[in-house]
Amino acid sequence: MAKQTFTTGQVLTAAQMTSLQQTAMLGGAASAKTASYTLVAADAGSAISMSNASATTITVNTSLFAAGDTVQITNLGAGVCTITAGTATVNTSASLALAQYESGTLDFTSTSAAIFIKGAGAAAASGGMTVISSGSLTGAGVDLTSISGYNNLQLVLRDFFPSSASTSIRIRVNANSGGNYSSSIFRTSSSSIDNGTGANQVSLNDGATQQSNSNTNAHCVIDFFDYANATSKKLFSSYYVYNSTITVGGANSYNVAEAITQINIAPNSGNFGGGTYVLYGIK
Repeated sequence: MAKQTFTTGQVLTAAQMTSLQQTAMLGGAASAKTASYTLVAADAGSAISMSNASATTITVNTSLFAAGDTVQITNLGAGVCTITAGTATVNTSASLALAQYESGTLDFTSTSAAIFIKGAGAAAASGGMTVISSGSLTGAGVDLTSISGYNNLQLVLRDFFPSSASTSIRIRVNANSGGNYSSSIFRTSSSSIDNGTGANQVSLNDGATQQSNSNTNAHCVIDFFDYANATSKKLFSSYYVYNSTITVGGANSYNVAEAITQINIAPNSGNFGGGTYVLYGIK
């Protein structure tokens, strides 16, 4: 039941008493959401459930809640639901990301600040993998955000190709297009190693021939290690199969000492011609 305002002498109905009792017992029906949602004042004292196969957010703003108000949040979907501070401050000793079947409570300490108390839930064990986001590779690129709460990330691309020939697929992080990427790529087609330093992206191609727009048999796995570390450069490896005959293994780095909060997948020009992606979080 949402937070109510009562007047002196008011007679409560049986339904109101039942709802109050459910609220006191942390029960009652939750307000079901299927897309990213921004809390409103009427959510005080209520429960929110999220159900989406892709990543979502629940945003918290100021001047909506009073000290002592609470909001219970449960994630029922396979996509991670992240509690996001909008104009309010949200503190926690745990992660703000809720995997499937995890839940937590926003406990407001003022009109502009809350503490997120995360329950034990069904968090993945060490080494477990959770699908954060998945979908089609379309348009000029795909931005992957809401990726907090994990130790490592694994990005899997399948059957991807650009819409124009002589175009490579690129990976960038944190929307950084500067000369901050290095790579060492082994090409089995010529048994040689390509080294690239100071590039503005990591390119997924065989090092010699750019991917054809008629090909749909390209697959790639990219592992991002310790991506949330805010004090060191980032290492990520890539394994690439093109047209069933050319295999590329690459060691890549993002040479900026900051956490990775966004991953962009895009052709270096034009649009995608097809393909799918799955991003996994690894505990």
